[in-house]
Amino acid sequence: MNKITSNTVLGILGSGQLARMTCLAASTFGIQTHVYCTEKDVSPAEHVATKTSKGSFHDLEAVLNFCQSCDAVTLENEFIDQHILESIDEKFPGKLFPNSKTFKKIGDKISEKESFANAGIRVVPFKKVTSPEDVVRFAEVYNYPLVLKSSKGGYDGYGNATINSEEELEEKFKLLKGDLLVEAFIPYEKELAIMVARNADGEIITYPIAHTIQENHICHFVSVPADISADTEEQIKKAAQLAMTTINAVGIFAFEFFLTKDGTLYLNESAPRPHNSGHYSIEGCVTSQFHNHVRSVLNLPLGEAHLRAPSVLMLNLLGTQEQVAELNPLEDFLNTKDGHLHLYGKRFSKKGRKMGHFTLLGEDSQEMMETLKKLKSGYTL
Repeated sequence: MNKITSNTVLGILGSGQLARMTCLAASTFGIQTHVYCTEKDVSPAEHVATKTSKGSFHDLEAVLNFCQSCDAVTLENEFIDQHILESIDEKFPGKLFPNSKTFKKIGDKISEKESFANAGIRVVPFKKVTSPEDVVRFAEVYNYPLVLKSSKGGYDGYGNATINSEEELEEKFKLLKGDLLVEAFIPYEKELAIMVARNADGEIITYPIAHTIQENHICHFVSVPADISADTEEQIKKAAQLAMTTINAVGIFAFEFFLTKDGTLYLNESAPRPHNSGHYSIEGCVTSQFHNHVRSVLNLPLGEAHLRAPSVLMLNLLGTQEQVAELNPLEDFLNTKDGHLHLYGKRFSKKGRKMGHFTLLGEDSQEMMETLKKLKSGYTL
């Protein structure tokens, strides 16, 4: 596209917090945003989008009519059926980013790992399985514990199960749906994430590497820059850039790596969209992941991604109970020096639901982490 006007319309399939923050970024360029919303209730992006359309991701005619109204279209999740994406590309070539060919290579965890492994990137050892017997044979090589995963649809701990012994297989198989794969359990020392932006001209930008700190498969803290060696940093950047070019990705992508005690790196997962591990970039980087996502899909020059402070930490604000959403005590967050509060506009909270995030900029990462831990232990939402 390489240009924007006051009439430029960016379409987003999905209307959660990722779409919301993408809309806010687009608005700084005077770009209009049109979101396609599946929720009957008011969604996070509806508060800030120029226009909202309601419908189903399975309604091809409605999706195509939506795309007709947009100059470029992107997605906030990877769960739309492949035939819908292919139909968009067929009717509106060069409008969807990432396109259906890219999604086909990473649309499920099996094809994703095959695509990256074939490119020479080390991935977590895996195998597609259809029965408990398949897992038993995999365990003969990689031993227990193992991780059983649904190939599509898993996030935040959903869609996977840890298997500690053969006796658990029948029960765990019943918990998961669709095509399944089993993975070796990697005793990693750190889980690391990197955001990468790439436009249609092939310009590519990598963000600082983040250390993501998980509890029960949900990210609670993000610390940037990660405390890793220069060699590990370089390996991650090269692997992520290779992954982007391998699948001809356009947009912002997240790549999650496992780092073991002996320094071995495994690419665990990718996400073809803005990602929770990159929210720190809104205040923490010269150009946020959302601004560079907008730039990428409109094929504009990309912005610099280096940090604005020596240390940037982020706390995910998760729901603590089922109630109308209200963060208490609000003043603890607002009175924190160089702290930046983001609430996503979700009307109702439930335990573990992502309701917002809080970013802290400073110099002493240990002192900053103590501040965030104190805030985490003291709020209700």
